[in-house]
Amino acid sequence: MKKINSLHIARFLQVAVIAYLVFVLLADIMKWQQLDDTQVTLAICLIVMTTDIFEKKQKKKKCSRKE
Repeated sequence: MKKINSLHIARFLQVAVIAYLVFVLLADIMKWQQLDDTQVTLAICLIVMTTDIFEKKQKKKKCSRKE
């Protein structure tokens, strides 16, 4: 069984959350549903967390290449 790379999972989560935010904002503009501030805040936090994961992984790769 192939080991799942956490970087791929983080990238998938980031894309999914961005798609969710776009849908929620369009839904609010079109008045399909009321905008829930809690869900939007959590989605933005998830984007920030996954971006942080990418930055840490890139720093580790740079450090391992220098050695």
